[in-house]
Amino acid sequence: MNIINSYSDWGKLEEIILGSPKYLTLPDLDISSRNFFDLQEDFIQQKNPTPVIERVKNEMEEDFQVLTSILEGYGVKVRRPEAINLDITCQSPHWVSQQSHALMPRDCMLVLGETLIEAPMPSRNRYFESQSFRNITREYFSKGAKWIAAPKPILTDDTYLWDGTTPYLAENDPLFDAANIMRCGKDIFYNISNSGNRAGFEWLERTFGDQFNFHQMSICSDHVGTTMQLLRPGLALINAERMTMAEVPVQFRDWELVFFNEPVDIGYSFDWARASVWIAMNVLSIDEKTIIVEKNQHKLAELLDRCGLEVIPASFRHGRTVGGGFHCCSLDIRRQGGAESYF
Repeated sequence: MNIINSYSDWGKLEEIILGSPKYLTLPDLDISSRNFFDLQEDFIQQKNPTPVIERVKNEMEEDFQVLTSILEGYGVKVRRPEAINLDITCQSPHWVSQQSHALMPRDCMLVLGETLIEAPMPSRNRYFESQSFRNITREYFSKGAKWIAAPKPILTDDTYLWDGTTPYLAENDPLFDAANIMRCGKDIFYNISNSGNRAGFEWLERTFGDQFNFHQMSICSDHVGTTMQLLRPGLALINAERMTMAEVPVQFRDWELVFFNEPVDIGYSFDWARASVWIAMNVLSIDEKTIIVEKNQHKLAELLDRCGLEVIPASFRHGRTVGGGFHCCSLDIRRQGGAESYF
């Protein structure tokens, strides 16, 4: 059995990493985070009182515990990080930043087949995020797993560009959040956006091009998990507000495409939301027939039920608050399946 083996988001799930809200902080909105959240005009972030932050952390951990119980009930091994204390200011030769959290292994790490990759994230406040997961990644390595890191980016101010309407990234260094990527067996789809540049795509293709077919796309401004989700071979969930059939990557146009347009706003607790209402689409598949959906998303559950999926409702109260749902806040390490071609 391979220590790491994951080629898709739908193969039967055997092992997964979940995030931790333990040291959640609210970093200042520096140029890198403003670029990601498309906040180009003056914006003053209020400092939320400690009781609010503590409530969010406690309620998130409660929801993680329920999620863990659901996954373990399906025989999935669940791993959790030993989150490091991020309530400090970190400094490089070029910038100073308050670090943020250990909530979203899907963003800071990428699994391509049998290899775990630490992503070169463009947000300064997430520069050390993957270190909270070292208790797990070191163990995988000691058991023979493949573990590499992309070149650590420098992130000078000239990395963050603005064309008058849209933020984007310069090509100074390879940059991407792993959540810019959709895995589909032997084919890897990479979203060019304000959280992933072409240099990042080129680094992945040069490093893994002998194992996978890489495809560029640009379907949304940042991560793909609230715009398009691959649910099983031949079935994909599409954000009907952001995409038309003509905007779906050509490889998927003969799949069954479920266009969803009725997300429920679950609200948020801080002074502004890190995610839109479309965090509703951030679902997590246990296998090709079983999927976890936020419990308030009844319309989505009905749509997926009509597709023949068993829908498991679960609470995730702060998806909008922190900017991540079930998919963002997890990383599947081992799923059944291999480098198959689905086209």
